[in-house]
Amino acid sequence: MAVVTDPVADAFREEWGKVVATLIRVTGDWDLAEECAQEAFAAAVRQWPVEGVPRKPGAWLTTIARHRAVDRMRREAVGAAKLREVAVMSYEPEPVDDAGIPDDRLRLIFTCCHPALVFEAQVALALRTLAGLNMAEIARAFLVPETTMARRLGRAKAKIRNAAIPYRVPPARLLPERTIAVLGVLYLMFNEGYTSPERRPLCDEAIRLARLLTELMPDEPEAGGLLALMLLHDARRATRLDANGDVVLLADQDRSRWDAAQIAEGRAALARATRLDRLGPYQLQAAIAESHATGSDWPLIARLYEQLAAVVPSPVVALNHAAAVAMAFGPAAGLALLDGLDIPGYHLLPATRADFLRRMGRHAEAAVIYEEALGMATVEADRRFLVKRLNETRGRAMEPSVIERGEQPYVGIRRTVTMQTIPEIADQIPVLAGWLGQRGIAPAGAPFLRYLVIDMARELVIEAGFPVAAPVEGEGEVFAGVLPAGRYVSVVHVGHPSGLYGAITELNAWADAQGLRWDAEQTPDGDKFACRLENYLTDPRVQPDMDKWETELAFKLAD
Repeated sequence: MAVVTDPVADAFREEWGKVVATLIRVTGDWDLAEECAQEAFAAAVRQWPVEGVPRKPGAWLTTIARHRAVDRMRREAVGAAKLREVAVMSYEPEPVDDAGIPDDRLRLIFTCCHPALVFEAQVALALRTLAGLNMAEIARAFLVPETTMARRLGRAKAKIRNAAIPYRVPPARLLPERTIAVLGVLYLMFNEGYTSPERRPLCDEAIRLARLLTELMPDEPEAGGLLALMLLHDARRATRLDANGDVVLLADQDRSRWDAAQIAEGRAALARATRLDRLGPYQLQAAIAESHATGSDWPLIARLYEQLAAVVPSPVVALNHAAAVAMAFGPAAGLALLDGLDIPGYHLLPATRADFLRRMGRHAEAAVIYEEALGMATVEADRRFLVKRLNETRGRAMEPSVIERGEQPYVGIRRTVTMQTIPEIADQIPVLAGWLGQRGIAPAGAPFLRYLVIDMARELVIEAGFPVAAPVEGEGEVFAGVLPAGRYVSVVHVGHPSGLYGAITELNAWADAQGLRWDAEQTPDGDKFACRLENYLTDPRVQPDMDKWETELAFKLAD
């Protein structure tokens, strides 16, 4: 007999929302509905390998869950009135609501999105009950801790129970007050299925419910905009991953394999929505998706994202705007827009920053930030893509190259040392890290040593420093400075720091062969080592083996 794990998993993805929605309708108890649905799936794991997969898995699961709910309510029933309620529930037929839509899942969304609940709780509750997402997945979608999300869901369920919020699609006059939350639920459902191939049915379900919603609310342009957006994105699903399940970038996708019928339906839905002349965020996003479907006009897409940022001033929109600007006007323009942007735990922010640096030829910096993004990514296809980029940039960083650097604020401690006392300056790096930590300032990159003057026989003037996102006030021996903008020769040395001298000698020979000159203003006569940076890319707390350390050498070139 075939292994039953896949049929049960498929049934969970496809039927969970239907089963829970039905049980909530007939019991009115959200926790009981979820618990009995879980028991039904547990029964499937036990029985299907023995009895075979039912012809209609959804009906089987709903029947089992409903019987469990009836049994539990009978055991807990007190008094004749309660027993009558259970008896009615046992034989209650499928209703058709007053809006004419016999769909428990649509009722469930509208119940979750009651205006008595805060927006975040509305969307999270629907994702839990309708889409079957666990607490960790919902928390990740909202970029909040799991415990915070659990409290929100508990409060939302209690409010529905205590306020006796009705389980129905509201009358037409009350639909607008729930529109934003309902659309948010559908879009998050779609995104969960879009980014996780194993949750593919969530995309289909979100599109199906969006079609129902446009029928229910034909004069709501954002309902049409959302439907268009999902259709246009979903049209590319066959090309987003290759045969190995690895991410394929938009520019590399085979457009001949895109679903032309879905693109046409999406464009038609967007056209109907925009004719209502009330532009909103879903219509703007659909217009961006439409541009991609017809050739990716990047200057237009950048303008659309700018409009979207004015309507929805979120950091994720700002990130997408920066990406579009980078495609339209170059990676340096996009990189400038990322300054000050912070989205905790969101791997696409460092991944985008690393991509801009890679395209600018700053491979050593890109490799460090790709590694940061890899530490945040959870979807396996995303992780494989980042590993590939990380390996590429590391390889390129180990080859000498000329790169452009902008001005970089930093904090530092300067020392005059000799070759014998040079460890003193390295000891200032943890001092600086502590100084920044006490003031709540996060470093904007790896620590470095900046060599200003090197006289191997007498004295060396060296700074230990950390880059920071914006200028700060120095204090005591800690000063604030700015690393100069300009062209630098860069290479990454992998190995024990004692091998840096040989790497420097080789880099000098390479620069001579290219006819390059170091910055004469800061280089004493005959000194080929001055004005260099040693960026320590490896965190010794993570990698204590010094033979595996990565250090970038960067020499400023004459202007």
